[in-house]
Amino acid sequence: MDFDAWTVDLKSLSATHDSGFRLEIEGSAKDPSAVHPGKFPPGLNGIEQARLVRTGVEALAKAASKKPAAPKKPAYKAPANKPKRPVLSLKKRQPEDA
Repeated sequence: MDFDAWTVDLKSLSATHDSGFRLEIEGSAKDPSAVHPGKFPPGLNGIEQARLVRTGVEALAKAASKKPAAPKKPAYKAPANKPKRPVLSLKKRQPEDA
């Protein structure tokens, strides 16, 4: 069995293995708060089931890290039509004739 054969859907936070096994997560794809495995394929022992869940969660995290991050916008930008005002400063002025 190829444990790396996953189809990932980031919108529904789920991954489907080629064997038909489906895995859904809650929270972030990179750091899930809950994992909901579906029905396991017949004939898998406990170690193989755990490996299937682990590789499914890893496939979701890998797909989420490939997704480009949204560009960050500045918190506040002054409007372009706002007039410039003098700035109050606590620094002492230097003599101009020096």
